Amino acid sequence: MKKCINSLKSLIKGTARKALAVVMCAAFITGMAFSFTGCKLIDFFSSGLNVSLNSLSETELARLMTNAILSERNVADCYNKLPSSQLNGLSYSMFSEYCSILRKCSQEHGTADSFRILNETEKNQYFALIDGSDNEFRSVDVYGDMDVIELSYSQDKNPEASPVRFTIAKNGDKYAMAGQYITDSMLAYSYINHYFDMIDDGNIDGLEAIIKSTYDSDIYMNSVIYAKANYIADYYMLKVKSNAEEYQLKLFSPTHITYVIPEVFNGDGDSIFSKTVELRLQNDGSFFVQDDIPVVINELRFFGDGESKLRMGSSYTKEEIIALLGEPVIVSYDEGIVILTYSGMTIRLDADLDKDNNWTSGRLSSVVLRKDDRFTIGEELFIGMNISELLLIYPMFDECDFTASFQNGDGEFVLSFQFDDFGNVTRIRLGEAVG
Repeated sequence: MKKCINSLKSLIKGTARKALAVVMCAAFITGMAFSFTGCKLIDFFSSGLNVSLNSLSETELARLMTNAILSERNVADCYNKLPSSQLNGLSYSMFSEYCSILRKCSQEHGTADSFRILNETEKNQYFALIDGSDNEFRSVDVYGDMDVIELSYSQDKNPEASPVRFTIAKNGDKYAMAGQYITDSMLAYSYINHYFDMIDDGNIDGLEAIIKSTYDSDIYMNSVIYAKANYIADYYMLKVKSNAEEYQLKLFSPTHITYVIPEVFNGDGDSIFSKTVELRLQNDGSFFVQDDIPVVINELRFFGDGESKLRMGSSYTKEEIIALLGEPVIVSYDEGIVILTYSGMTIRLDADLDKDNNWTSGRLSSVVLRKDDRFTIGEELFIGMNISELLLIYPMFDECDFTASFQNGDGEFVLSFQFDDFGNVTRIRLGEAVG
């Protein structure tokens, strides 16, 4: 679902839920021959780190950060050992919360016993993964030059899990905590977890407030935004099996956060798959939440003069069609297909034709409405209706190019719309899915 959350200032007050999380890396770098700087933590723990007021080296900063990640008991001591000149504006609360998230990431692997500094190739690949290829989103480059530190595990419980990584800011041969990077990471983390919180709590008003700034066009009336919020909440309640604590944090940065929801029911509820929800920071400073939620429509029938006339996939005789719809204006034939044209509407039937192109019955495979409100799809879909009216019926139709499908036992049928420049429906097609 495309949600451009337009104001960093509208972030939630308070601390969001801390989710079980892992930090994503690019799978293609696994197995490469790395050249890296590794540091055994056992040496650090046994001898201690004699920190003075002088600037710490990159390795010493990484050790302090790693020690704070390994145990909550170490956080205060490690923070106090960081010279104020190298805190880079990082507050204790942000430091503690950030370490807490990475600590949960680390639990999937076990206990870290060393760390390493990624080489330039690995680092660039990691930052490329964060940035992606869309220039619409803010690049991690805005945070300046940084090195990436990765925790290592000699007895890794889950080597396939995403690595645990953090950054150290650098300026030539001088190093500091990546204060703004960490603070903004927590900002983004809080925002997307607030989104999940509102869904989990069934707080439709709160969810509406989050997604409202996404839709700034006139077609998105308040009633449409509220309908969207309801649809999202209902989808999570009915289809998402995993609870919020089981959502997996795969990528954690200030400009890009990725969650995987491990267990989601499909439309029929007979199988389970996973779904991804992403938060991106746009160049204008607004958040964009991508949460693709499928559009589900029930079976639709073709109506005429307010009455149900034809069922998609069913077969009708020539006499039945004429009795239900009247005489067509034009009848045309094309290799086993009969096309009946009425004022403002065309229907297509798959039929067996004799040598004289006569037909006695056919299977209804498509209906196309072009004008005239005599004919409708279902009771509510008609030519001339506005996008806003359509979104009150199907709130997520704008997320799927105004196209969705259903099955009724006689086939799968696709519903699609076309609009004029004013957002009014000019064409509706309900036809059998191809391919």
